[in-house]
Amino acid sequence: MRQFTLRPWVSLILLLAIALPLCARARSPKPIDAVDLSILEQPDSLIPYMSATQKLEYLNLERAMEAAQSGLRSGQHLANTKPSPLAPDRDIKPTVERGKALIAQSEAAILRLRLELVQLLEAVDSQKERQEAVDLKKYDYTLESSDFEQAWPHYARQLLESCWALGYETLFFDGVYIHDSEGTRQTDAHIRNRVYDVFVEIDGTTFSVTIPVDFRLKAETTGKGSAIFNYENAPIFKNDKKALLALELIVPGDSATGLLSLRAIDLNTQAIAAQHLVKINDLAAVLAPQSEETNAPESAESKDEAAEAEDRIARHVRLRDPQQTIDALARLSEPYSFQIVEATGSGHVAACLGQTLLHNSGLMLVDSDFIQRAYGHTLEAPETWVGQANARLTLEADDEAGDFQVQAQAEGSDRVLTVGRLILSDSEEE
Repeated sequence: MRQFTLRPWVSLILLLAIALPLCARARSPKPIDAVDLSILEQPDSLIPYMSATQKLEYLNLERAMEAAQSGLRSGQHLANTKPSPLAPDRDIKPTVERGKALIAQSEAAILRLRLELVQLLEAVDSQKERQEAVDLKKYDYTLESSDFEQAWPHYARQLLESCWALGYETLFFDGVYIHDSEGTRQTDAHIRNRVYDVFVEIDGTTFSVTIPVDFRLKAETTGKGSAIFNYENAPIFKNDKKALLALELIVPGDSATGLLSLRAIDLNTQAIAAQHLVKINDLAAVLAPQSEETNAPESAESKDEAAEAEDRIARHVRLRDPQQTIDALARLSEPYSFQIVEATGSGHVAACLGQTLLHNSGLMLVDSDFIQRAYGHTLEAPETWVGQANARLTLEADDEAGDFQVQAQAEGSDRVLTVGRLILSDSEEE
């Protein structure tokens, strides 16, 4: 009989030994009723922002919570034990006490685990907010600006070095183009020669920069294939990795300033392999009419008038993609090749968008548009030349504040996907 009278005391001692340390561990600077537990309902939205260590901790807490909840159910089952008619002499008190102890232990564990989960998820939520703030502005940038004479050597070198790093052996130089509201045309020989001399000097003994002879689009092509150009010295470069240097001075309206866009277009895929963009402060003066005899500006007056024209190039570029559509498009198992289409036709907005997408996203951008604008005039039906793009990013002016709506559309599809807004402004603040 002594054996049976000791059991309740043993059970009570065990209960205290287990429950007290757990209760101590469950203590928190905040009482449980002061803790917002609603975050426990949104782990799915936070898991993508967890580090590997945090994911492991979260899984361990989840497993421990399941074990504690299972223990609670077992304890409740034991605590609810009733006398059995089949064993009327059986002492159920130890079983009930064991159940109560298990309930206390499990409830303490559940409380502690809930607090630990809240703390973990709150930390991740803060990380999410910081990451979303970074993601929101990851496409933003400020255009570098310079005068023409300083810009050419600096950015020409950057372009060549980018191409060499990508393994291009032959870089075709076929002129410098002006792109404005009137269309695309070559600059005069004076600018062309100045630019070519800069490239040759930088190229040095690498001998990658060369002039293709009688460079023109094949009459029978629509641009879907890889061999789209004819040129007399083609056999020399047959096995080389080749790119076309697309060099444009982009002038919106009668702006005194403009953009210098230096791009390398892969001649096999029409993809933009490298791009550098800079605002040219004195572009109107540089493009002032040249004297045929002196290759100098016609007069000081004309240069002064050009300098007094309005500056239409905003320096700050912001792209807002709240749904991260660009990242989703870049992650497709069969990614699209995008052509940027600007409804206004001036070209500077498309250049600003292309600059950030090329450097900050994984999208494949092709420049079939430049090829058609610069070389399509030799075709009988230039409008039928489509290039290798199978999707487009369209820019449409949203209002007069410098906002443009960016939309994506696959070739042959009626579905238009809104990407976000491109904002051009002179102020760094939104």
